[in-house]
Formats: sequence, structure tokens, C-alpha cells
Amino acid sequence: MNKISVSFLVIFSFLVPSFVECQVTRYNEDTSRIECLPFKNLSEGNCSAAGCIWKPSKGAPSCFLPDSDHYGYEINSQVRQLDDNRGFQVELRRLRLGSSSKPPSLYGADIDHVTFQVDYYSPTQLAFAIYPKGSERLEKRPPVEINERYAAIDKKLYSVELADTAIGRPFNFRVIRQETETIIFDTSMGGLTIAEQFLMISTKLPTHYLYGLGENNHDTFLHNMSYKTWPIFARDQPPDYDDFNLYGAHPFYMASENDGSSHGVFLFNSHAIDVTTMPNPGLTFRTIGGMLEFFIFLGPTPENVVQQYTDVIGRTFLPPYWSLGFQISRWGYHNTDDITAVLDRTKKANIPQDVQYADIDYMDGKRDFTIDPVNFAGLPKLVEGIKAEGVRFVVILDPTIAVDYDVFDRANASQSFIQWANSSGEIAGQDPYDPNVYGNVWPEGPVAFIDFFKTSAREWWAKEIGDFHSKLQFDGLWIDMNEVSNFDTNRWPDKLQCPVNKWDDPPYETMAAHTGIVQRISDKTICMTTTQGDSNQYLQYEVHNLFGYSQAIATQRAARQATGKRSMVLSRSTFPGSGKYTGHWLGDNFARWSNMGDSIIGMFEFNMFGIPYNGADICGFNEETTEELCRRWIQLGAFYPFSRSHNTLGDPDQDPAAWPSVASAASKALMIRYRLLPYLYTLFHDSHSTGSTVVRPLYHEYAKDLRARSVDKQFLWGQAFMISPVLEEKKTTVQVYFPDDVWYDYYTGARMASTGELTLQAAVDHINLHIRGGFILPAQKPALNTMLSRQNHFELIVALKDNYASGKMIWDDGESDNTIQDGLYTTNLFQFHDNKLSITAHSASASAQWEGIQPALHLIQIMGLHSSPKSIAVNGTEIDDGAFRFDSVNNVLTIEYPFNLNYDSTISLGQHDYCRVSQ
Repeated sequence: MNKISVSFLVIFSFLVPSFVECQVTRYNEDTSRIECLPFKNLSEGNCSAAGCIWKPSKGAPSCFLPDSDHYGYEINSQVRQLDDNRGFQVELRRLRLGSSSKPPSLYGADIDHVTFQVDYYSPTQLAFAIYPKGSERLEKRPPVEINERYAAIDKKLYSVELADTAIGRPFNFRVIRQETETIIFDTSMGGLTIAEQFLMISTKLPTHYLYGLGENNHDTFLHNMSYKTWPIFARDQPPDYDDFNLYGAHPFYMASENDGSSHGVFLFNSHAIDVTTMPNPGLTFRTIGGMLEFFIFLGPTPENVVQQYTDVIGRTFLPPYWSLGFQISRWGYHNTDDITAVLDRTKKANIPQDVQYADIDYMDGKRDFTIDPVNFAGLPKLVEGIKAEGVRFVVILDPTIAVDYDVFDRANASQSFIQWANSSGEIAGQDPYDPNVYGNVWPEGPVAFIDFFKTSAREWWAKEIGDFHSKLQFDGLWIDMNEVSNFDTNRWPDKLQCPVNKWDDPPYETMAAHTGIVQRISDKTICMTTTQGDSNQYLQYEVHNLFGYSQAIATQRAARQATGKRSMVLSRSTFPGSGKYTGHWLGDNFARWSNMGDSIIGMFEFNMFGIPYNGADICGFNEETTEELCRRWIQLGAFYPFSRSHNTLGDPDQDPAAWPSVASAASKALMIRYRLLPYLYTLFHDSHSTGSTVVRPLYHEYAKDLRARSVDKQFLWGQAFMISPVLEEKKTTVQVYFPDDVWYDYYTGARMASTGELTLQAAVDHINLHIRGGFILPAQKPALNTMLSRQNHFELIVALKDNYASGKMIWDDGESDNTIQDGLYTTNLFQFHDNKLSITAHSASASAQWEGIQPALHLIQIMGLHSSPKSIAVNGTEIDDGAFRFDSVNNVLTIEYPFNLNYDSTISLGQHDYCRVSQ
């Protein structure tokens, strides 16, 4: 055996025997089978003929691959160190059985010689890639911008070990967390395949606590590790059943290890992907192109993992402040009078609203960049009027252009559309004289599909958006149908028909072609043989999952250019890195209690995926909602990062003011949201600058708490604010889990007397909210929109733990582009210690363009004091007794006194009996 250099540890005296023992014994178990030829329904005869093992077992694949001694790759070179010891390479070849034979080929076109490369990026991040020998690795990557920055490495948290380095020995490797010797990634199960249109790799997991992988509808945040395949392929598919692939593609997971440490793994590949969970526990990744390139993040905290992941794919955009307000939409406004009626009844019901939407109803025949000249002729004037009152307007745009008007002519002249490949005899369009691809989607007739990978298309798109903004003063853009969606592909002779070929009918059929009514990978979208890019260099087969991503980049730039502000883009289809440009709503959900509960899981996952500006359609998009469901949903939706009511054509209005009881619950919950917007905005600043999540599960804060790892019916804003909604019909109580910590009731300020699983009362107009001890939350007196609330005074909520708490607030003008980069913002730091509250002001820039915070701090609530102070001094001067009061029942001190947040202040509590409350 050959020993690898000390840059990565190999101890063969124990390592090789342990690998071999694992391989020999695993087929006595039913928990680690890598299925041979999924979807083929193999019998014993054709299973054996395929070179696989047949052993029927309930709940496990009956036909599965042999171990890595008999299937996969072997070492074919010495290990070569990369420059500056930044990693290593080793050449592999398909395993030989005997003198010259090869293991079975599952789908053909297997690649005999490949390179395995490991890159050490930082003490907590590494990557590995397996790609054809002699090829350029970058050519196999998705055309997506990622950050690859090498950091100085004094000591890595990980080591990479090869099972053996002797030429001719089977290839397996594992990644180990050095401190605990936990095996993070382990390929000893076998199954490695590198072929032209089929790539597969399996890994053992060190834990059953697995999260992520999407976009799919998951019933629980924590994966059930039974044999189940999750398809990852962008499709216009509502979140109805959990077998389907939905709108986006996010091949990223996080796992929680036994000691509470967490790690994340990202497969950087834009092709259709299937991920199968296995009970042992383990995972199998299958994809139909590109290469196997994985980034691994060692955390060790869950928040560290997300921060490291978003450092690679890109941090989220900073939403404009107004986009954190409540938003109302629907498909089915008949005219501007319908919109006016909604605005009026919302205001009359004292429900805050910052954004009003127009769906495709406003268009002339559902055509982009048009306004219905009859029913919505007054829309520009309406928008102008509501903006003066502080309400913003967002319009929808689809990525398809009808062939019968001038917008199409301009786009066609600039060659802005996706085209048929013209260099292959096996590929043909419906019209050989027209290179454009035509489909049938909005506006329900022949349309062409915009190619956002083309420079000319992006320029044309920006000009159209700018010209349209001069007619209709929208503030943000909503981009839909961008999976890309197409109605009835392959289903009817008069619709888009994809020719039979290896791209639309790959040899590995994928789970995406075995869900719902689809039968081919191109069903409900466009043909995989179509091309994109300036030189038509990409097949749709390669970049299908990137359509929404590419549109989001073009749309964000165009929206900012048109509005001159930060603006906001909301996209249905997303990919890793989309969060830099867009938010996401969780799709065309249903007015069902189960969908309401699932939305919390969706929030968790998209925060993990680096898209924290997300939320579900409140009350449900599809089907007619009920008053009770809508009342409970608005209580939950008031705390979505993206909070919007929206529903479908043909169903009754369900904006909150449609029912008195829903209106009352909405007003109560949303006024709390608006009060806490400074805290929420600060969380988004942190996400934008450091990559932290905005909404997070309890597991992120209590990683060693085994119960917290499976809680998905309640959630946190940041570290400190817990939301526990009612998610079941006819319930007026809710089960809430309180980790072992200090917690206060938001409404009364009273400290919770106990922790663990508690049953709390939840009247029909009440949602349970709690604040974690040790934190200070910035707040502001609420109003009916953020233009008004930003003029009100600030407040502080101080929740003590061991007589200590801290927090901060980031403040800028809320809408200018690049305020953070340009330093046009103020940071206030808050700390309570030794009976003193310190407020420190930091201005990021002395620029005259930013004059600092205008409203003053007027109200401070301190929770958890044992008794009332005898006196209070501000910067050494005692204030009047009438400026503070103490609630002796709930132990809450309230101070009402003006403070200028542009200057430092110290609030000192005078002597009293400070017998510390037991923590």
C-alpha cells in the first residue's frame, strides 16, 4: 500500500479493514441498498442479467448494486498535491474485474477515466469533484456565479481519507470532522458511476437528523430516512403531494451530528437530480449530466453552515423596508374599482398594508408590458394616488411573449428568444424556417420564450421594463411561470411536441418524469433540445433549472434601473444564488390546514437555501378558504418574512377585510409585525452581510436539544422572538416546546414559569409569541404603512437573563440602492448589564447624504426585573418618577423618556433589592 502525504491523514492499519468489513456485511442488512435501474420494475432474471443483486425485501429495493469491490472505480495513479497544498488529485478508471472485464454499465456511455480532485478552501470548507480525465472542470459547471476564495488554513476542521492509494485498488473516500472523528461523507457503500448522461454517488451519513433538499413539499422538516426518492427539477407544480418536484432546484442538505455539530453538503449541478434517502442512514445522488462537484461546510453550528454556504452561492439582497410590510394580491380583479375596494376596506379595518399587486388581469389579453385599455385604463392614476399615501405597487410579468404585437417584434429583432438547435439532424422545430421555440402559455396562445442568458435579451428586457415604468409607476416586479412553464407539452398534436431524442428522453428517466401526469422530462415545460446563450451554447437539458435564476438577475437589474431605488423582485423558480436577486413565494398552495403547516417547513428550507425573503400565499391560493382557516393563517402569515394574501381566479375575495373576525385578527397580528419591523429589518441586514437566517427552527439555536431538532410547528425570528401558531381546525390551545432557557410572554412581559412541552391557550384572535431572555429587540410604534410608521418613535424591548441582555438595530433610508456598501446607515448597539442600559450609536459614514436616525427612542420595556428601581438616571441626571412605572405582577419596568439615537446614552437604574431572579 502507498501512504498519502501528511496533508491528509490515512492510517491504513485500521482504515482499510474497516472499509472492507463494511462492504462485506452490508448486504446482510436491508438499510443500505443502492437501487439498480430505478423505475424498471426488474425481475430476478433481468436484475441478474444487468449485473445486480436480487434479494426481495419489504420496504427496500429488491434489485440493487454490488459493493464497491465489484462496481465503481479504482485508483489509477499516484496522488498529486495541488499547488500550495490546496488539495490533491488522483486519477481513477472504471473497475476491472479479473484481467480486463468491466463492471456492468447501467445506462451506457460510461466514462472509463476520470479525475478525483479535492480543494481545501478554508478551515471549515472543502470541495471535491469527479469529472472526465483531460476535460476542463469549469466547462462541466453550471453557468452560475459562485465565490471560490481560498483562505489561510492553519488548522482544518476536517481531513480527507482515501481507503487505499495502491493502483488497482477500489476507490472510496471519506471526509472526517477531526475534533470528534465523525465521518461526514463516506462513499464506502459503492455505486459510483460517471457516464455521459448518468452520474451517481452514495454516502453514508453520521446521523438520522437530515434537513433540506428541494424544492419539494415536505411533511416534516426532519427527513424520514426510509427509502424515498426526492426529484429536484424545476416544474410548474403546485405543492400538493410530497412526491413531486416543485418550482426550484436546491440540492443542498444539512445534518446534525450526535454532539450537536452540524455540517452542510451542496451538489453544484444544474441538471435534473434525484436524491434517495436510505435507512442506514445514507443518501444516493443521481443526475443526468454535468459532473459530481460537492461543497462541504463544517459549521459547526447550523447558522455557521448557512453562512458558509451563502458565502459560496452569494448573500441575500437587502429588501426595501416597505417590502417587509403586509401585501395584498389576487388573480381575479375585474377592474381598478376592485383594487380600490380592497384598499379602502383594508384601511377601514385598521389593517396595515404596504403593497398592492396586480396579477395578469391588468394586462391587455395577458400580454406583458400592456394595460387593459377598458377595465384598467385608470390603473396609472390609481398607482400614483396610493403611492402618495405610502402604499407601493407591484405588477406581474411572465417570461413569454405573444407573437401578435409590437413587443414580440422588438424582442425578435434583437434575437431575444430561446431557439431550436440547428446543427443536428435529429432535432427539428415545428417550423423549420423559424428558429424560435413556440409554446402555449399566458396569454393562452402562441408565445416565444425569452432567453435571459443572451446579452441582447437582457438589454431588451431592461428597456421594455424602463419604458413600461414610464407608463405605470410600479415599485417592484413579480416574475411567474419561469420554470419555464408551458401548457400541454407533448400531450396534444397541436401543442409543442418534443422530438424523441436522448435529451428529452434520457436513458435514466428520473423521478421528475414519474410524478403526477408527466411522462417525459420535457412535459409541462419546453424541449430539452432547445438552446440558450449568446452562441446558443447551452442546451435546455443543461440549464433548465436556471431559467428562473437567469430571469431574476435580469429583472432585478432592470427594476433598479427603472425605479432608481432598491426595488424588489419576487420569483417562483429559484436556484442556489437566486437569493442575491430575488425573494420567493412558496407557490400555488391550497386552502388547507396541512398546507398552512407545511409553509413553516418551506420557510425553514428557503432560509437554509439562502433565500430568507419568502412566505406562502396567506389563506391559500387554490380552492375556497374558510373564515376560520383564514383567521389562523393571517396570524401565522403576519410573521412570514414575505407576508402576502393571494388567491386564484374564480374564488371569493379572501383579503383579511373580507370577514370581520379575520380583519380583527389581522389588525392585531400585523400591528405587532409592524412594531417589530426594525428588528426584522436588522435580521435582513445580518443575512445580507453575514449570511445568517432570518426565520430559523429552534434546532439552529439549541442544536444539542434532541427535541428541538424535530420541532417544525413553531419558529424563531432570529435568535430571540418565537412564534407558535395554531395549525389545526377548531383548536383554542396549542402545544409549544420551550427549550431550557428564559422565556417571556410578548403580551404581558411575564416570565414563563417552566420550560419543555406546554399547552397554551390560544383564543381565536390570539397567536402565542415569546421573547427569549438575554436579548434586546428594537421596535417602533406601528402605523398603517411603513411610510407612516418610520416617522414614529422607536421602542426597546429588553428581556433579561441573569440581569443581562444585548441587541442592535441597523437603520438606513430603507429603499436606496447600496446603502450598506456606501456606508449610508447607522448602527445602534444596546446592552443591559450591572443595572445599566447602554445605547451606543455608530454612523457608518459621515456623508451628508445620510443624516442618521430621525425619530427618537421614547419607550423602553425591561422584562425580568425583581422589583422597581428607586430612581432612574439618564446620562447621570435623574429623571422624574412619572417617566417610569413598574408592573409588580409581571415584573416589567416601562420607561417613557425621549432619547436621541444619534448619540450615546446610559440609563442607570437606582438601587433597590436586587435579589437575582433564579435563572
